[in-house]
Formats: sequence, C-alpha cells, structure tokens
Amino acid sequence: MNKLGIDPIAQDKIKIEVADNGPDMVIRFIGDIDMEDPSIILDPVFEKVHSGMISKKIPEIVADFKGLNFLNSSGIKAVAKWIMKLAMLPADQKYRIKIAHNKAITWQVTSLPTLTFLVPGAVKIE
Repeated sequence: MNKLGIDPIAQDKIKIEVADNGPDMVIRFIGDIDMEDPSIILDPVFEKVHSGMISKKIPEIVADFKGLNFLNSSGIKAVAKWIMKLAMLPADQKYRIKIAHNKAITWQVTSLPTLTFLVPGAVKIE
C-alpha cells in the first residue's frame, strides 16, 4: 500500500497505479483512455491524490503518462482540472507535479507540455 492509501484501478483499457517514490509519489497511467466520460474514473483518483498530497505534506508527484497510448480530450480536461486545483491552494499546501511523457507518442508530445502553463511553476515536464 502506498502512503496515500490509493488502490490500483484496472477498468476498461486503463490501469492506474499510485506508488511511493522515495519521499514523493508517482501516479502511472497504462493503456488507453478513450471512453466517453473518463472523468468518472479520473476525477475520484485525482481527488484522492490531491487531498492526500496536501494532508501528508508530500512535496512532489510524478504523473507518469509514458505507458498511456491514448488520452482523449475529455481525459486531458480531467488532468487539467486536477492541475488547476493547485492554483487555489495557499503556498504552504502546494505540491509540484512532474509530468513524465513518452516522446514517441504524438499526443503526449503535443498535448502534455501545454499543461505546464496552467499553474506556472507548479508543473514541469520531463
């Protein structure tokens, strides 16, 4: 079990794992997210991650999309909604999101870097 107490999710063509990463956390997305409303799966996971990062005072989480072959626009919207929650936090509760992406997957190269502009300084891409 990870520090946030979040169980892995395997549904449809997607697997989501949350794991400890030293003092930080990592959330891995594997497969495809092409369902009509991925927020049904993503929003509850992001809410648990967000509240856990704040309550445990964990400074950084890696959002690892390297194994995600496809993410539709509704899925990108759910990721953006999670990132935007950082903007509303007081400075002492903020955490950083590091986006890990696969440069061989076109949608990741074109879509994920734009997420860094949502909350300047809080999100970086690697």
